[in-house]
Amino acid sequence: MTETHQILVVEDDPLVSEIIAAALGDTYPTTVVETAEAAIARLQGGDIRLMLLDCTLPGGIGADLIPEADRLGSAVVLMSGDPARAARLSDQPRPFLLKPFSLGSLMALVETVLASPPSS
Repeated sequence: MTETHQILVVEDDPLVSEIIAAALGDTYPTTVVETAEAAIARLQGGDIRLMLLDCTLPGGIGADLIPEADRLGSAVVLMSGDPARAARLSDQPRPFLLKPFSLGSLMALVETVLASPPSS
């Protein structure tokens, strides 16, 4: 299998995004953005298989980000320190990563999501 899985990390905390990018970067091409607007633009650029989305971005995630990821066939993993927040963000069940998380749990969840067939 030669498919490369592009991962988009949407996280406004530079330390958290740096740690995630470092953990994933050896295995997967990873792009980091800090806003929902930048995330939508990057998703529309194509080739994003998975988006790790911080649920508590300062400007919010907007009403269009998750539906745009769905439309483009990109899987979404929600991240937050508040587990109830994920339920309020989406009408579909989504994988959720509770902060703080271990790098092992991050990698395991990413591998599980990427092993699933892409949504369409």
